[in-house]
Amino acid sequence: MEIQYLTKMKNNPKIGRWENRGISEQKIEKLEQDFKIKFPQAYKEFLFLGGEFQNCIDWNTNYQYLDWTQTNLKESMDDVNLKLTPNFIFADYNRDQCLFFFLDEGDNPPVYIYAEEKFHKNEKGEYVYYVKTNNSFSDFIDECIDGALKQK
Repeated sequence: MEIQYLTKMKNNPKIGRWENRGISEQKIEKLEQDFKIKFPQAYKEFLFLGGEFQNCIDWNTNYQYLDWTQTNLKESMDDVNLKLTPNFIFADYNRDQCLFFFLDEGDNPPVYIYAEEKFHKNEKGEYVYYVKTNNSFSDFIDECIDGALKQK
């Protein structure tokens, strides 16, 4: 796969003792078929480079748990009457927090963080269920890599 957005991730396959393990393009295509969606290109690159294990995000991102993550975190969103479609949750932390992107925001979409406990503030200072963390998926990954490199 040609890497267009996640060059920093491609260029840092190992940080400290943690090495990325990606999945094949065939597995990525199978995931798209299973979920009946088309992933943004930047997320496909993430899966290709670190879908099985990635060395920069302290949240669960393993492709094998994506089905569980979608089900449980969307249930959490339903519990607080939050309807965010079409979105895809790519990382979870416990059962009540996740990182996601909207599927209709391009090949390198913004990243959002959700928390059932409403501990994130919007631009007005109000506590909300979700906020945008980064203007693009690649910016998010680059920031995570920069943080991981500082800690190594």
